[in-house]
Amino acid sequence: MEIRIFQWLVPALALLFLMSHLLRYYRGRIDLRETVGGILLWLGVSVLAIFPDTISNAFAQVLGFKSNTNAILFFAVGLLFYFQYRLYHIQVRQRRQLTQLTRALALQEFLKEEENKVQE
Repeated sequence: MEIRIFQWLVPALALLFLMSHLLRYYRGRIDLRETVGGILLWLGVSVLAIFPDTISNAFAQVLGFKSNTNAILFFAVGLLFYFQYRLYHIQVRQRRQLTQLTRALALQEFLKEEENKVQE
């Protein structure tokens, strides 16, 4: 089996990213779910880099593609759509929270002004 440059370079970089995830988790910057997701992602990328032909051929066979490259690209595009979907929902949730916070602050300020008018 011929070992190509990316087969040792990608796992080495993935190890750095794994360490970064663990460090951010221990510092409290990300939660356990994000940490586990990041670890699984980088482990998957490492395994795919180490055994590219075996995994991509098996993946293509399972999905019914004739070409292993098409199977990996199709899966990657699907993953990107999923991440975009998740980011959209996070944005919507943050927008709602910001609207609620703005309304609560405006109401609080209004009530404070009304209270000051009554006291005068």
